[in-house]
Amino acid sequence: DMGKVPQGYIFAAFVPAVMIAGLYFFDHSVASQMAQPKEFNLKKPPCYHYDILILGIMTLLCGLIGLPPSNGVLPQSPMHTKSLAVLKRQLFRKRMVKSAKECMKQKASNSEIYGRLQAVFIEIDATPADALQPSVAHELKDLKDAVMKGEDGGIRNGKFDPEKHIDAYLPVRVNEQRLSNLLQSLLVAASLFAMPVIKKIPTSVLWGYFAYMAIDSLPGNQFWERMMLLFITPGRRYKVLERAHASFVESVPYKNIATFTLFQLLYLLVCFGVTWIPVAGILFPLPFFLLISIRQHILPKLFHPLHLHELDAADYEEIPGVWSHSHGISFKDREPNQSGDIDREVEMCDAEIFDELTTSRGELKLRSVSFGDNILAQARVLHDLVHF
Repeated sequence: DMGKVPQGYIFAAFVPAVMIAGLYFFDHSVASQMAQPKEFNLKKPPCYHYDILILGIMTLLCGLIGLPPSNGVLPQSPMHTKSLAVLKRQLFRKRMVKSAKECMKQKASNSEIYGRLQAVFIEIDATPADALQPSVAHELKDLKDAVMKGEDGGIRNGKFDPEKHIDAYLPVRVNEQRLSNLLQSLLVAASLFAMPVIKKIPTSVLWGYFAYMAIDSLPGNQFWERMMLLFITPGRRYKVLERAHASFVESVPYKNIATFTLFQLLYLLVCFGVTWIPVAGILFPLPFFLLISIRQHILPKLFHPLHLHELDAADYEEIPGVWSHSHGISFKDREPNQSGDIDREVEMCDAEIFDELTTSRGELKLRSVSFGDNILAQARVLHDLVHF
């Protein structure tokens, strides 16, 4: 009977209640942000305030009847959106490849092929054509260039490869629906009747499941990308610029990247360490609240505002890699060559010699390409061997 609960217990419950409310607000907000980023091109607008209101009502009701509350969790919510994006992409790809092959059998021109691909895209997208037409022209620009131009990776000898190029230039779409979430909730309800079987699942299996979800969410995470950057030796940092990389790699000095990343790692360890305190473990959301003051008042005094904006952004722009002749380039620490001599001094380590000849596991690469296709790579390896 709740009417017989002593007042001291009621006021004492305020402390864990505030911690749990803050944790739910943080967890749900982060999960919603990661499940609805710009790169997914979602059409239905977000409703963060409405979600928080519904979550609060459900948490109150679950607490009154003694059930555990539900909320948006990490990393299941972003993984759910990615799965829906993959399903939608497969549907687009199958229909567009089929249409492109039919046009090629009829010996249609490149403009006719692209017109058919655009029509199929608009048809599957299930959006009014007048509202979708401007965005489609922008999103399919790369695909149009691949169909209309004879560029590297596009059409070779006037032949368009639907299997290869549609898959490479197809924009991201998500199958926005509520059916999968409803089925998920029904399965959770059905699991209440399977408790005798669930109790027999070893704890190690559950930890392995959580570890898999955590590892699967690492690629594309800015903090993880910066962590990997710390383990690259100065002589090999130029390779980051040669492949697709984040914009902050070129705009922020490496020293600031390393300092900000180490601070994040240290704070992560602090948050994890608080959970191991027997009595004060319930206060582990407290470091999350302190982050607001740290971000607003302390970090701006340690980092340039533009650099802090780049490093603390929810998402970042990816820049295509460009091959650089100078192996001494190290992000913003690089300096222009005053003499213009192309054979400048190269800073390299011993492992660099066989980097072009071996795989990441140390196996020799087997190549079967023509001299014309591989002349640049051969000249580069020869340049490295001579300067060694």
